[in-house]
Amino acid sequence: MSNLVKNIFYLVTEKFATTFILLLSNVIVIRYLGVEDFGKLAIFQLYYLLAVTVSEFGIRRVYSSLKSPSREALIFNQAFNIKLASSLFFFIVAFLYLYISNYDIKFYALLLAFVASPFEIFTYHFEANLKNATLVKIRVTVSLLMALLRILLCFTGENNLIYIMLTYAFSNLIINLLCVFATRKHKMKITRVRSRLYRSVIRKHLFSRSLFFWISVVIVQLNMRTDQFMLSLLAGTASVGIYAGAYKLVEQLLTIPSLLAGVFLPYISKSQSLDKEKYLENLYLYGLLASIPISLLLAFSAPWLIPFLLGKEFSASVPVFAVLMLSLPVLVIVNLSGLYYSIFKLERFAIIRNAFGLLLSICLNYLFIKNYGATGAAVSVIISYSCVAFIIEWVTPQTRKNANIKLKVLIDLLKLNTYQELIVNVKAKLFKK
Repeated sequence: MSNLVKNIFYLVTEKFATTFILLLSNVIVIRYLGVEDFGKLAIFQLYYLLAVTVSEFGIRRVYSSLKSPSREALIFNQAFNIKLASSLFFFIVAFLYLYISNYDIKFYALLLAFVASPFEIFTYHFEANLKNATLVKIRVTVSLLMALLRILLCFTGENNLIYIMLTYAFSNLIINLLCVFATRKHKMKITRVRSRLYRSVIRKHLFSRSLFFWISVVIVQLNMRTDQFMLSLLAGTASVGIYAGAYKLVEQLLTIPSLLAGVFLPYISKSQSLDKEKYLENLYLYGLLASIPISLLLAFSAPWLIPFLLGKEFSASVPVFAVLMLSLPVLVIVNLSGLYYSIFKLERFAIIRNAFGLLLSICLNYLFIKNYGATGAAVSVIISYSCVAFIIEWVTPQTRKNANIKLKVLIDLLKLNTYQELIVNVKAKLFKK
């Protein structure tokens, strides 16, 4: 089994394990809190994920696209210093904002995202070197422990919302610190650069590339969370709870493309002989072939699945869940096609794509939420991401190649020959001696 296949296997195993663990935990937590309190938890998680994204500062994609371990060893210290400085800055800004705005004390747990951020670079080391087995063990273990703790809190009495929030806030910090110790066992190499001039050159290179990734990723996260932000403003906490109840069941599937992108990026970047465009084409095709049947099956099972898992109180979540599941193939393509920008160093153009998606999402959410509430927010997700995936890239010459690749994939989906070739390839893989 190749190193790439092993890493995909580990990540898929992790995702199935954590999906089951978190699904069970989420179902119990949602039933325990009810619509209103779960809406409050969803808003906290919304802010926390945004804090994690802001403090990441775009370093992950740059780090994963390095072409050799020697380059990683060379830039590690400077990458850590950039993350440390940015995390300290955002910690101070967030603290002052929470203090001046008189936020409830429980929202100060958001600051843990900035404490954890500098140590996150040790997780990048495992991702960049396709050493995901260790990372999977750490993540699954922490996810299991935190999920069990949340379940325990639900059975120990009422008014445990703040403690449930803390289990989410501490999770990243624990994972990152465990990765710090794990790198010692992995014998990670770090090249110490003594020249101030060379250190400055490395920092400038990292900063110039990561800045555009950072802006792009923040825009993506804002786009992904615009629905919940605007629901809280236009429809209230209860509507956020209804929407988030459905979204919690969907989000684990939505993270699979991001995880796979984290594996494929270092593999494609390091390969000298690979036809990168053809490889991306196959990646898009298989991503759609895998996600379409899953999305259809779960969307049509929504009327039975949601009441069974969440209870009758969340019956309004049924159409939200169905629509979000139908958006899964589009979200898969949006995530995987982002690799094109990293591989061909087109980070600046990723900002254009994602900014367009954010503006469209804000407009659509305003229109649909006012008329259709939580279901309208889900509809805006499909429309805005479809435009991001298949339309906006035709605008600039530098990204039209990626748009052409995706158009070819859509055409191939309609050809019988595509499925015949797929069957032949699968048989060859399964029965080869």
